[in-house]
Amino acid sequence: MNAYLRPVVLLLTAVLYICWNALGPAGADEALGGLLVLGLAAIGIPHGALDVWTHEARSPGRNASYIVGYLACIGVILLGWHTFPHAGLLLFLGLSAWHFGQADFTLWGITRGHFTWGAIALGTILVWHLDEVLPIIEQMGVTESAQLNVSDLETTFQLASTAGLIACTIAALRLRNWDWLLTILLIAVTPWIPVLLSFGLYFIGQHSASGWHHLQTRLGWSSKALWWKAAPFTLGAVVLMGVGIVGLGRPEMFFSNATYGAFFMLLGSISIPHIFESHWFLMATTKR
Repeated sequence: MNAYLRPVVLLLTAVLYICWNALGPAGADEALGGLLVLGLAAIGIPHGALDVWTHEARSPGRNASYIVGYLACIGVILLGWHTFPHAGLLLFLGLSAWHFGQADFTLWGITRGHFTWGAIALGTILVWHLDEVLPIIEQMGVTESAQLNVSDLETTFQLASTAGLIACTIAALRLRNWDWLLTILLIAVTPWIPVLLSFGLYFIGQHSASGWHHLQTRLGWSSKALWWKAAPFTLGAVVLMGVGIVGLGRPEMFFSNATYGAFFMLLGSISIPHIFESHWFLMATTKR
């Protein structure tokens, strides 16, 4: 049972949130949002802030040049995203789907199809919340005509995501992979949860936890050691996002689409180098 404790708790948390909202009392958003902020601070940002140490495990003795190159990549990506917002957003979504699927399938011992799973999981969260997603991506420079094109295909996207979840459910049952099945159920209830909270549940509760597990087992470090090693880079990431939000968003209105758009653009620019480092680390430490 312990092996399934985390995905069970995640699913129960999502169901509890939906029931809380259905019954009417206020506070559900604040309660779940608070938990997710704690999770983001505990493992969400730190699991990516350990990239310099996974690089050290692969290529000892080159940390300084790696950090300089990493920061330069973030700057180039952010500049490119501003210049070509449609291409930047598509690149980020595609790489995120690949990254999420790889982390999950590596954890679950599934060898093929990780991009498809990542696309279905991320796509389901997004296409069932287009009314929330479109105003955010507008702040990233996505044109009104592109938004209208996406809106016109909303029903098609939703049917495709539903079919994808059904296909994944069949595959999980055939493989008797209960971790995957529980995660499918989590994704399946996200249409009843706001998009930021839905994404947070999956990104922090599933993806970041998977990444943390890979770091613990493959580096051989405890959670305490990982936190200490990550601390200066976690602080750097928080400062970088904070400065970026002040420059790109509307910090005087923290709960605004402009601020959310700036946050995700910065998170994406930081995440893309992390996605490649995570892939190289998993490949270098996977027993063949």
